[in-house]
Amino acid sequence: MLLPAIGYSRDNPGGGSGSQKTPGVNPFLPLPEALAQEGSRALPYALREVSRVLLSPYADAFRGLVTCGYPLMLLERVEVVLYADESGHRVGFGGLRTCDSPWACPVCAPTLAERRGEALAGTLEQFHEAGFRIVHAVLTVRHTKGEALVDVFGALADAWRYMTKNRAFRPHWEGLGYARAIEVTYGRNGWHPHAHLTLVVPPERDVYELEEALWEAWSGAVVEVGWAPSSRDAFFYDVVETATDIAEVARYVAKTANNWGIGAEVTGGPRKKSTEGLTPLQLLGAAWWAYLEDPEGMASWFPDRVDDLDLDEEELEAVSPGARALEAVSPGARALAENPPPLTFREFCRMSFQRAKSLGVPPEETAYRWLEFVESTKSRKALTTSRALGLVFKMKLEEVEREAKKRVPVEIIQLARRTYLYLLRHAKLSYFIHLAEVFGCLRRACELMGLIEGVEWFTPPSTGPPEELAAA
Repeated sequence: MLLPAIGYSRDNPGGGSGSQKTPGVNPFLPLPEALAQEGSRALPYALREVSRVLLSPYADAFRGLVTCGYPLMLLERVEVVLYADESGHRVGFGGLRTCDSPWACPVCAPTLAERRGEALAGTLEQFHEAGFRIVHAVLTVRHTKGEALVDVFGALADAWRYMTKNRAFRPHWEGLGYARAIEVTYGRNGWHPHAHLTLVVPPERDVYELEEALWEAWSGAVVEVGWAPSSRDAFFYDVVETATDIAEVARYVAKTANNWGIGAEVTGGPRKKSTEGLTPLQLLGAAWWAYLEDPEGMASWFPDRVDDLDLDEEELEAVSPGARALEAVSPGARALAENPPPLTFREFCRMSFQRAKSLGVPPEETAYRWLEFVESTKSRKALTTSRALGLVFKMKLEEVEREAKKRVPVEIIQLARRTYLYLLRHAKLSYFIHLAEVFGCLRRACELMGLIEGVEWFTPPSTGPPEELAAA
């Protein structure tokens, strides 16, 4: 049986560190006190592995999510890039598959939402400078325990469709631009999806008169599509005046679909609609903490399996015929639990579990509700815009993506495919990212993880001219 090539045996984690002799770097350097308390950037990578384990029995239905983060076929090395910006250091990867899910991927969704938030902020700023008024509104429907998320989603979508095509509301709707995103939480009364709107109102229109017209149109639409009447207390409408608040609301609206980033951290009065429910990612974290507390009780939700990285070709074929071609499967919950990621992740899961318990959501239900959320959001758009606003938004998004491509890396290394897969599938990749971003050095992160240079990680060859030509 082959041991994972990570510079150490499983009986001696980190044993490979002693062979590293990088000048000025102590491979046994004690980690600073604050290091254990940070790691929020690494949190999505750890959550993705938990989701991968939970979704692995349904890999055919969620192939994109299950394979997200795996190297492309035939790629022997994975490129790791370190960038530096005003917020600190950030790690990026090249040569990986991505699912680009704006809802259910803990890694892809925040990345997409961040860029869309910047683009939407630029879009609203442009309209605001032209004299338009900006409004933030929240539309909801009543919900009760036991209603399926897909049904509540349907009621929200049907009411929106009815309202925007209603003849009585059409005079108020004409000339307005909008961006709409759906936020989803789960609490004592079941699923609670609600629509966040940013409205762009022409300067000649009365934004305060629009509030009552919007409420009457929405509440009427909800009843017309056969749903229970909405509560006026749950309706939210706010005119956003300053450029700073407009940018904040734009980023908030763009990020509500995945409940990441600004989300609950938005401050500043009525712009934030608080909720007592659990976000989908908190459901996922609570389910994982329940497994850590009671592995046997949650075993039906978090399956275990043989890790194919520990097997040679003959053993792998005997255990799982054809598995080598797929490769992108989880090694199981036990392997993930044996390698705890940064403290931030464990605290996130523990606090999510306590929150679920206080809301009366049992452990098994948190796992089931995450699966329901993933299934219900398949093929749904996370952010929609009106035509006029959408054209400007598209241009702003292209500008944001161009700026992202202009970033100059401060360091580049390559990880061997097998090394990367082991880090990924045993919850070590999140800690590797955490170390690299805290210390601002990929090389140091490799050494603190016990990786052997030239075997498990490599410095790519220089693309500059030969030294003799450069000197000439």
